[in-house]
Amino acid sequence: MFFRKKKSPETELEKRLRDLKLRKINYVDDGFDTLGTEMNSDPKAIMRLKPVNYYAIKHSYILARVYSSEDMEENYVQFFRFESEHQCGKTKIYPLDRELTAKVLAKVGIIV
Repeated sequence: MFFRKKKSPETELEKRLRDLKLRKINYVDDGFDTLGTEMNSDPKAIMRLKPVNYYAIKHSYILARVYSSEDMEENYVQFFRFESEHQCGKTKIYPLDRELTAKVLAKVGIIV
Protein backbone atom coordinates (compact mmCIF):
# COMPACT_ATOMS: atom_id res chain seq x y z
CA MET A 1 0.00 0.00 0.00
CA PHE A 2 1.32 3.43 -0.94
CA PHE A 3 0.59 6.66 0.83
CA ARG A 4 0.57 9.94 -1.02
CA LYS A 5 1.67 13.12 0.59
CA LYS A 6 -1.04 15.76 0.51
CA LYS A 7 -0.01 18.83 -1.41
CA SER A 8 -0.76 22.25 -0.03
CA PRO A 9 -3.32 24.16 -2.07
CA GLU A 10 -1.90 26.40 -4.77
CA THR A 11 -2.09 30.14 -4.31
CA GLU A 12 -3.26 32.46 -7.06
CA LEU A 13 0.34 33.55 -7.64
CA GLU A 14 1.53 29.96 -8.10
CA LYS A 15 -1.23 29.40 -10.66
CA ARG A 16 -0.17 32.59 -12.46
CA LEU A 17 3.47 31.44 -12.57
CA ARG A 18 2.52 28.43 -14.68
CA ASP A 19 1.60 30.84 -17.51
CA LEU A 20 4.90 32.75 -17.37
CA LYS A 21 8.20 31.90 -19.05
CA LEU A 22 10.60 30.03 -16.76
CA ARG A 23 14.39 30.37 -16.75
CA LYS A 24 16.59 28.39 -14.36
CA ILE A 25 19.88 29.81 -13.12
CA ASN A 26 22.39 28.02 -10.89
CA TYR A 27 24.30 30.05 -8.30
CA VAL A 28 27.15 29.30 -5.92
CA ASP A 29 25.76 28.48 -2.47
CA ASP A 30 27.18 31.21 -0.27
CA GLY A 31 24.64 32.15 2.35
CA PHE A 32 21.25 30.68 1.43
CA ASP A 33 19.95 31.30 4.95
CA THR A 34 20.54 35.05 4.74
CA LEU A 35 19.35 35.33 1.14
CA GLY A 36 15.67 35.34 2.11
CA THR A 37 16.03 38.17 4.61
CA GLU A 38 18.15 40.18 2.19
CA MET A 39 15.59 39.74 -0.59
CA ASN A 40 12.81 40.89 1.76
CA SER A 41 14.62 44.14 2.48
CA ASP A 42 16.16 44.79 -0.96
CA PRO A 43 15.55 42.73 -4.13
CA LYS A 44 18.94 43.89 -5.49
CA ALA A 45 20.50 41.28 -3.17
CA ILE A 46 20.13 38.83 -6.07
CA MET A 47 23.00 40.64 -7.80
CA ARG A 48 25.48 39.48 -5.12
CA LEU A 49 25.00 35.85 -6.19
CA LYS A 50 27.62 34.35 -8.49
CA PRO A 51 26.38 32.22 -11.40
CA VAL A 52 27.98 28.82 -11.79
CA ASN A 53 27.96 26.09 -14.35
CA TYR A 54 25.79 23.26 -12.99
CA TYR A 55 28.49 20.69 -13.66
CA ALA A 56 31.17 22.67 -11.83
CA ILE A 57 29.52 22.37 -8.41
CA LYS A 58 27.40 19.30 -7.89
CA HIS A 59 27.44 19.04 -4.12
CA SER A 60 25.73 22.28 -3.12
CA TYR A 61 24.14 25.07 -5.17
CA ILE A 62 21.24 27.52 -5.28
CA LEU A 63 18.74 27.20 -8.12
CA ALA A 64 16.86 30.38 -9.02
CA ARG A 65 13.66 30.03 -11.00
CA VAL A 66 13.01 33.31 -12.77
CA TYR A 67 9.49 33.74 -14.13
CA SER A 68 8.77 36.47 -16.69
CA SER A 69 5.86 37.58 -18.81
CA GLU A 70 6.38 38.07 -22.55
CA ASP A 71 6.71 41.85 -22.25
CA MET A 72 8.88 41.58 -19.07
CA GLU A 73 6.40 43.69 -17.10
CA GLU A 74 5.71 40.93 -14.57
CA ASN A 75 8.75 39.16 -13.09
CA TYR A 76 9.23 36.86 -10.09
CA VAL A 77 12.04 34.76 -8.62
CA GLN A 78 12.11 31.83 -6.20
CA PHE A 79 15.25 30.22 -4.79
CA PHE A 80 15.84 26.54 -4.02
CA ARG A 81 18.85 25.07 -2.21
CA PHE A 82 20.18 21.73 -3.40
CA GLU A 83 22.67 19.44 -1.68
CA SER A 84 23.74 16.18 -3.30
CA GLU A 85 20.98 16.54 -5.91
CA HIS A 86 18.23 16.81 -3.26
CA GLN A 87 16.23 19.94 -2.54
CA CYS A 88 16.75 20.95 1.07
CA GLY A 89 15.31 24.44 1.22
CA LYS A 90 13.30 27.05 -0.63
CA THR A 91 12.29 30.67 -0.27
CA LYS A 92 9.06 32.45 -0.94
CA ILE A 93 8.37 34.03 -4.34
CA TYR A 94 9.81 37.53 -4.71
CA PRO A 95 8.71 40.12 -7.30
CA LEU A 96 11.40 41.76 -9.44
CA ASP A 97 11.22 44.90 -11.53
CA ARG A 98 11.99 44.95 -15.23
CA GLU A 99 15.46 46.53 -15.02
CA LEU A 100 16.67 44.21 -12.26
CA THR A 101 15.42 41.15 -14.14
CA ALA A 102 17.27 42.28 -17.28
CA LYS A 103 20.49 42.68 -15.25
CA VAL A 104 20.11 39.27 -13.60
CA LEU A 105 19.57 37.56 -16.95
CA ALA A 106 22.40 39.51 -18.62
CA LYS A 107 24.77 38.36 -15.88
CA VAL A 108 24.35 34.78 -17.14
CA GLY A 109 24.38 35.70 -20.84
CA ILE A 110 20.66 36.03 -21.59
CA ILE A 111 20.05 39.33 -23.34
CA VAL A 112 16.45 40.56 -23.39
